Amino acid sequence: MRDNVCENCGRQGLNSFIDEPHQKLFQCPACGLCQKGVLESESVYEGHYHSGYKARLESKIRSAKIRLGSVQPYLVVETPKTLDIGCSVGATVNAAEQLGWDAFGVDVSEKAVELCRDQGLSCEVLRDGKLPFDDESFDLVTNWQVIEHVLDVKKALCEWKRVLKPGGVMILDTPDAAYWKARILGPKHYRKFWPADHIYTFNRENLTDIIKSCGFEMLPGRLIGRWTTLTPKLTAYALGYRGLRSCQRSLRLCKSIELCCRKPATQNSTRHDYLQTTASATV
Repeated sequence: MRDNVCENCGRQGLNSFIDEPHQKLFQCPACGLCQKGVLESESVYEGHYHSGYKARLESKIRSAKIRLGSVQPYLVVETPKTLDIGCSVGATVNAAEQLGWDAFGVDVSEKAVELCRDQGLSCEVLRDGKLPFDDESFDLVTNWQVIEHVLDVKKALCEWKRVLKPGGVMILDTPDAAYWKARILGPKHYRKFWPADHIYTFNRENLTDIIKSCGFEMLPGRLIGRWTTLTPKLTAYALGYRGLRSCQRSLRLCKSIELCCRKPATQNSTRHDYLQTTASATV
């Protein structure tokens, strides 16, 4: 284990949560964060990993439009420049383009990026977690089921924040450790909830704490955004789908958390420089 201190609350003395030959995961007894998993080779995300996403591409584009529409009221421009981290086969990039937005994507999978480029999408391969973009390039950053895969969550969040413009917005989702079935059955009887390539498993509270510690301001979730963003049919679907999901999440009946946050618009806002603060603690 890299150390025995919680990456969120600083509590010393983590409990073994999963201890198998190909996966180690530890849980903080104070905040519940599951952490310090083993990083998989990027080759894991090649080939068959994206095949299911490709088969459901049209459905995923529809869902992505609904998600993008929900966050649009928080954006300061009508046609935002967006970045989807972990773009896979390009559903969110495609959806943003269909809305008339300037859209880009990154993924660790060369095959996924190739599939995106075949669709005419602007996507790049992500190497070593470093985004190939200048500071303050984007109005919106999205990432779906990505943050649980990164080796260092605070370092990743600070990198994602780097490319956001002041006042820019980030929306993400990730599996919810407080999901009732996962909480009751645990890793012994519900093993598939904790795949070997997940470095973390968050609940809403500890992920919110981590996001805030990296200098983001939390924003309330919305069912839908501006009525003009989506077609009437898609708006009706969004109200039903997201309304149901919102109720499920409040009751811990949904497998995932969705959080929305903003990079402070002013220079004197609270700022957490993770790389600087951890450098002195590195032995």
